[in-house]
Amino acid sequence: MKLPNILKQEPFAVEAGVSQLTKVIFERNSRPVLLKQPAQFWDEIFIANEAFILSGVTHPRIRHQLAYDGETHRLFLEYIEGSTLQDLVKAGVTMRESAQAHRILQSVAETLADMHAGFFCLGPMVHNDLKSANVLVPLAAPTESVLIDFTHSYFDGRLPPFITDKKQNPAGTARYMAPEKWDGDFSRGFKGDVFAFGVLAYYTYTGKYPFDGDASQIEQQIRSAAPPMPVDAGLQVPRSVLATVMLCLDKRPNHRPTMEHVAHCYATADSLFA
Repeated sequence: MKLPNILKQEPFAVEAGVSQLTKVIFERNSRPVLLKQPAQFWDEIFIANEAFILSGVTHPRIRHQLAYDGETHRLFLEYIEGSTLQDLVKAGVTMRESAQAHRILQSVAETLADMHAGFFCLGPMVHNDLKSANVLVPLAAPTESVLIDFTHSYFDGRLPPFITDKKQNPAGTARYMAPEKWDGDFSRGFKGDVFAFGVLAYYTYTGKYPFDGDASQIEQQIRSAAPPMPVDAGLQVPRSVLATVMLCLDKRPNHRPTMEHVAHCYATADSLFA
């Protein structure tokens, strides 16, 4: 792939330790671009998978692919100035700003519902690695969200072998893994996304994970422990929304709601924050 010369590079620290991320500026183009490239062997497979997925996605709330060089496994992505939802939670923003937290989560739920239905995608799609670090909140639109990191995503019915063959799960993902995944069952991808959304929402509202500890403790809790309802005097979350979030965390996949139902619940409750 022939690309213009790079005038400026600004590396980003990646918490999970996978892939190298660099903000780059090319000749004849002052707008920055995000470059993702391998840090180790598995990254080549992950990045190639993400490039394949994003080539069939045009959703406005999913970070767009600009170009992919298959020889060097360099993936060029839309650069968006903003903070991850994880950073906002750690800074206490989502616990202070109930309306902002609600609308960010509403946009995430709507995007997942669209993905599961195949809207603006080649077909119904599973994110498969939803977590607060993979939700970007644009600086220019602080109540919106953009989903990022589709290295482990797949179109329904086309589960890549590396997902079930890989011996170690990506760092930071264990807390979001549905019980059936701990049993090696990756056949219910949509319901796995719903469970991950439940963890994401719980963390956004409370600053705490519903399941925490070391890997073995997290696994035991996800399999058998019911997290407490996240209600306290300072938490301004509609009861209907809290009930839906807790349903997302049900141990039984068939008892979890669809993302369409979750998105509808958030949309219905939005007027309470007007």
